[in-house]
Amino acid sequence: MFGELFGRYLVDENVIDESALTKLLKEQSETRVKLGMMAVAEGLITDAQATEINQRQQKEDKRFGDIAIEMGALTETQLNDLLARQGSPYMRFIQILVDETGVEAADIDGHLENFRKKEGFDQAELDAIKEENVGGYISAFATSSQPLISNIAGQVLRNMIRFVSSDFYIERLRRVNEAPYKTLAFQHCHGDHSIYIGLLSEVSDDAFIRMAELITGESYSSVTAEVYDALGEFINGVSGLVTTELASERMVIEISPQEFYEKQTIRGRGYILPIYLEGKLIELYLAVDSDVSVGTNPMDIRVKVNTEKSAGSDGKPTVLIVDDSGWSRTILRNLLEKNGFAIIGEAGDGEEAIDAYKELHPDIVTLDITMPKKDGIEALGEIMAYDSDAKVAMITSAGQRSKVLESLKLGAEKFITKPFDPTLVLTELKSLT
Repeated sequence: MFGELFGRYLVDENVIDESALTKLLKEQSETRVKLGMMAVAEGLITDAQATEINQRQQKEDKRFGDIAIEMGALTETQLNDLLARQGSPYMRFIQILVDETGVEAADIDGHLENFRKKEGFDQAELDAIKEENVGGYISAFATSSQPLISNIAGQVLRNMIRFVSSDFYIERLRRVNEAPYKTLAFQHCHGDHSIYIGLLSEVSDDAFIRMAELITGESYSSVTAEVYDALGEFINGVSGLVTTELASERMVIEISPQEFYEKQTIRGRGYILPIYLEGKLIELYLAVDSDVSVGTNPMDIRVKVNTEKSAGSDGKPTVLIVDDSGWSRTILRNLLEKNGFAIIGEAGDGEEAIDAYKELHPDIVTLDITMPKKDGIEALGEIMAYDSDAKVAMITSAGQRSKVLESLKLGAEKFITKPFDPTLVLTELKSLT
């Protein structure tokens, strides 16, 4: 964030050129991800500990080093030694800037002060940008009369850092009454508040595609169902965190399935936050308690259900995976097949789940709550009516507390929260065998 914003300022002021900035950011990003690798290479932590820390980062708003200290995997002295040699993103950018562009170290403070004044940051906000502290800088970019807007924007950026990339920067939030788009991934949360969260591209799909590639580790040449699916799951994760926060304030918010549209216009009072991911523009659309029309005729985005069955159960517990997200199904399939389970089938909605259960009679069902056609609650009710001994683990987004209670009453035995924690998933499902 700092490197992109300050570097852009230096280009605008003709201190460095575009090619120099591109090189600086590349070197900075390559250095930024090496802390865990350094610790493993030097024998300070094991591969297993590094994996556990990375998994906890997916669920907690904490840095690698902070979690390592909490676990007792690193001491503060060891961490400080690693950081000193690695350099913070801010210090690393400044060091590369001085070493490779001819900018004098003595001039850095002056450039920083002019940058701060030009952008209108106070010193605390500038310090937060240097430290990549989203909570400290989000208000400088996403100020509105509705505090929820800033909170949701902050959750999106934290999830960008956790699950996508830290190689992004943002511009200031702007209010809009309409927003034309070429592609849109979108989710509506409703109840005590009506919340709209979307990612859209107005002209180019490059950022859509790149974001999906970073989430899944796959390559795409165009916006496919898999691309929409990955971005939809990203938004779903944000919605879960937002509804969890509101639930702590005794508010009830339900999450609707993700929707996808092309070549239309969102109408109604909302906000756009521009996000430049690796230099490619993707726009975050947010609206709270507004009369919003997203578009007509949502696209039928369904990632093809994998019909492949595990090659013989060989006494392994058989599992039916039910989720409207192809990416989530893939994550669960890969995890479970590597850890002693046999995948007997998959389903992409509640109706398919009921039919598949009656046909396959699995030992365990993992059943997503938020799905089209029939949601997980309806499917659970029909499965339990058909077989009262069915063993079902519900897949929930954080914040779906009322749905969890409904599921318990209907006979669900376990609950697994997205984003998936592999250790917890395996522990819960093994307890059903």
